[in-house]
Amino acid sequence: MDREQNSVWSLAEPLARSMGYELLRVESGVEHRDKVWRLYIDKPGGVTIDDCALFSQALGPILEVEAELQGSYHLEISSPGLDRPLNKLEHFSAQLGNVVQVTTEEPIEGRRHFKGPLLKAEGEGTAAAIEVEIDGRAQRIELARIKKANLDYFASEARRAEGAASGKRKK
Repeated sequence: MDREQNSVWSLAEPLARSMGYELLRVESGVEHRDKVWRLYIDKPGGVTIDDCALFSQALGPILEVEAELQGSYHLEISSPGLDRPLNKLEHFSAQLGNVVQVTTEEPIEGRRHFKGPLLKAEGEGTAAAIEVEIDGRAQRIELARIKKANLDYFASEARRAEGAASGKRKK
């Protein structure tokens, strides 16, 4: 995360927690020449559009006053959707057996993009890591090296259907 993302995260995360949400990801980008801050929240049972609006109304004034952001921007609050972001060990643990897409900050064995079934999620602190099946072998990736990771919902569903069709049970 860069300085601006850290600033937004440090203000949004405690607010989200106090409102009963979990902040999953903070992203920034440019759309139609405008800076956009997109934050993903979740809660048990899922978030509604009303939850997103409520959180946006609470966070907007805080960012205006306290965040160290350059220039004007649009604020978007979203549910995680089907391809939910994964950034904590418990997020990965909940998706064991499902297909994930992972992008690392720096290349690992010459690659930065990995997609495959999630085999393991274990460890603590700087030792926390996941294992993803890539080309028939387990690829270990430390959480600290991950830039972005998501569940690939449709690939996971296709994998489950393939397992059911062949009589094997796949998670």
